[in-house]
Amino acid sequence: MPPALDRLLASPSALGLLRCIVNSTASPTACRPAARCSHCTAHRRGYRPPRGKVPLVRFRDTPRPKISKDHQDDHLSSIAPIGTETEPRVSAASWAEYLQQRERVGGLRGIREVWAERCKFDLPTDDTPDAEYLWGTFIRAPDLVVSVIEHAVDLLRRTGRIYPHLYELCMGYWLPQEQHIEKTLNYHHQLVVRLKLQKLPLRTLAHFGKQRWAPNVYNAFMDMYRTSNERNVYDEVVPVLCARGSVSMAQHWHTLCTRRGDCPSLRVAAEPAIQALNASIANLSDPEARLLTIYVRSLQKREPKLNADLLRRLQGRDSAPVRFDDAFCARMFATRTFPPESIIKGLAMVGVNEIGPQAVRAMASRTSPISELVTMFEELRANGITLQGSVFSIALEKFAQEKRWSVVQNILESDQHPEVYDDTKLQKELLDYYIQQQDLKQAHRTLAILSVFHNDASHTAWNLLLQAQIKQFDPGWILHILQTMRIQDIDVNTETLMAIKAILRPRQHGRKPGRSPRGKFDDLRFVTRLFFMILECGMGNVRPAIWSEILRRYGMSNRFRELRRTVLRLFCWYAPRTGNQFRDLPKPPSLDSVTDKLCAGHQVECKFPYYNLPPFVTQKYKIHPLRGLFPPRFQQALIVWGFRQGLLPNAPTEQSMFSRIPAKIHHRRRLIRSGILRRLDWSVGLQLLVELRDLGLDVHRYTVVKALQAIFVNTFGRGQSNKTENRRMEAANRIPYPEYVREVNRIWGKVLFGEPHLYVKDGLHKLMWHPRFPRYVRRRSYLNLDEVLGPIWREQKSPSGVADTVGHEESEIGNEHPSGTSGSVGDSSGLEELERSAMAQRLSDAERRRI
Repeated sequence: MPPALDRLLASPSALGLLRCIVNSTASPTACRPAARCSHCTAHRRGYRPPRGKVPLVRFRDTPRPKISKDHQDDHLSSIAPIGTETEPRVSAASWAEYLQQRERVGGLRGIREVWAERCKFDLPTDDTPDAEYLWGTFIRAPDLVVSVIEHAVDLLRRTGRIYPHLYELCMGYWLPQEQHIEKTLNYHHQLVVRLKLQKLPLRTLAHFGKQRWAPNVYNAFMDMYRTSNERNVYDEVVPVLCARGSVSMAQHWHTLCTRRGDCPSLRVAAEPAIQALNASIANLSDPEARLLTIYVRSLQKREPKLNADLLRRLQGRDSAPVRFDDAFCARMFATRTFPPESIIKGLAMVGVNEIGPQAVRAMASRTSPISELVTMFEELRANGITLQGSVFSIALEKFAQEKRWSVVQNILESDQHPEVYDDTKLQKELLDYYIQQQDLKQAHRTLAILSVFHNDASHTAWNLLLQAQIKQFDPGWILHILQTMRIQDIDVNTETLMAIKAILRPRQHGRKPGRSPRGKFDDLRFVTRLFFMILECGMGNVRPAIWSEILRRYGMSNRFRELRRTVLRLFCWYAPRTGNQFRDLPKPPSLDSVTDKLCAGHQVECKFPYYNLPPFVTQKYKIHPLRGLFPPRFQQALIVWGFRQGLLPNAPTEQSMFSRIPAKIHHRRRLIRSGILRRLDWSVGLQLLVELRDLGLDVHRYTVVKALQAIFVNTFGRGQSNKTENRRMEAANRIPYPEYVREVNRIWGKVLFGEPHLYVKDGLHKLMWHPRFPRYVRRRSYLNLDEVLGPIWREQKSPSGVADTVGHEESEIGNEHPSGTSGSVGDSSGLEELERSAMAQRLSDAERRRI
């Protein structure tokens, strides 16, 4: 049984509750469920009606209650508050108990039935647990909220009193429910207007709702706050919105609160996020204000990538079209009896206002020279004839207006039907086929068609070309295209980055990648170099999450030297330089220029881009780039991969990192003999993690201890692991456990594991962790002085009450005076030693519970 549950059951309050359950024939009223459900965030006091003091009786001496079957059947009806001569029906406690039973049996239906049976009973208006339970339960039924409000209005009219927490209970339950925002605002209006409420507990609602409220809830809460008299919600709203990243909403709240005189407290005003918010709104020129202004602008709506005018034309006309059959119009334009100008006037005379793609193709084929095609489109427009929504027609007109006559001629000479251009998937398949066949002319035409609706057609066409070349997988051409894009200042989009990542060989979840289908080609190193090229040249927004699969593959393949080099390189690039934490970190040469380029562009695809991170976002947030690159699971994996690199007999020596000639296999024996090539130690993973910690990465002690415990259990534990690698490590291990512990503590710089020889020294080390011990032990919550100071400490006391000189046993547990002289148990120094021992015991127990 867990220690926490042991302590709970051993507490007097829990024992008293268990005795009540055993002694009573029904469930005690103290165990009634709260009036609010899990969605309610308002502060509620637990319902506990007054009862007499229960004598403390041992559980085994408690007589077992005898409940008859008839009594069980009639129990629900027996507790109904029907009233007697001695007890009137208006008892709030009896109604609360009856409502609790009916709610437990029937849910909302039971609540409605009790409300219908209430009749002339007035709900209590005093601040008692019974009143809170009754009001808070009735407002949970959606169809009873208005009735409960009307009942409160009637009580106010007759008695002049209302229940003081009715608004808090109602809004605390309904406000977090995003799907009922309109109803909640209606309830708020009725409560405020009909009950004439002057003071509202808005600060309490905001405090308990800051963990669960959605953005729409804050918008509704703003309407409630704007029409109220409260001036104390700034500290509970604006810092929460800044921490969530809702900067735009935080600015609206900041402006509203400051205009109403609701200013932040001194503690909140000193936070960097609030200071930057004040500076940005006041248009000050300090660095933090400029940073937040740039960040707020980056959150604005991105510019559309597609041409809205062309897309609207592709969807069709706003009015009903009048047109002949497309094939018939094409035959009319194809005839040589009449020129195209006469055919256009004839179509306009009979009322035709739209022609299809076949007619456009026939008209363009009759146009000579081809440069007169622009005049033909103007003639159509002058006669009120538009082009039917088709990719062929729109693309032909656009290319003619741009005077790209080679593309226009290529489209007209193609044997593809005009309707084929509408199928984007087929066009991409044709592009792959043309590139495979080295048919550059048709590939150029297909690229022009696929990028016709984009604002930056050249950017899209180059990315499509690179994606098609990646599918064919020609490393030379891929690098050539990337170099050309770099020279022409063309960025790589997200689809291209995913296509580059798809070069990696398939891998099953939880397993390392298999053999490459391309032979000895190193796809992992090739993809890594491509990403670094795009990153360092500023050709695209390579987000930190895209590196997770690459780092994982390096570790699973036991290529730890390359993993370490990649990790340190990424750490220096993605570490934010807006604060002073990473000011002394080595800076790559192109970091500043690339960052300025990304900040000036419109490539923001997330709320917090890594190159423009606000200073108030620390590593405790998952959106921090270092947290995304090196999460706790990756930190644990570094330690495991280091052990495998040092203990597995078949771990690679990474000879492929050398140049072409030394990388050959027949040179391995000579390189090993000369010491140039050697195996890594088992602690390389832990050493890399400590190096990252020293550079500024947040590494929690529990993360390291958990990973090391799993390894030590597999290596020195009683059982046997199901993984083949763990069994091989166990068989190949020749290092004893105490040496591992000493080395781990030395590398970490602090004690992570207690050394085994301290196990029997004193009581503080009796519960230390060991891989051979059971994983779950029954821990003790205290130690007496005999266990801490030794069994003979009482016999060594002098008649005057002062202990004799501390012996060898006491000196081992630390009862020596700080000045170097022997201390005693009775003097002040002895008491200080006891206090330090007790403090060490408590810290040790707390640390063990965490582990």
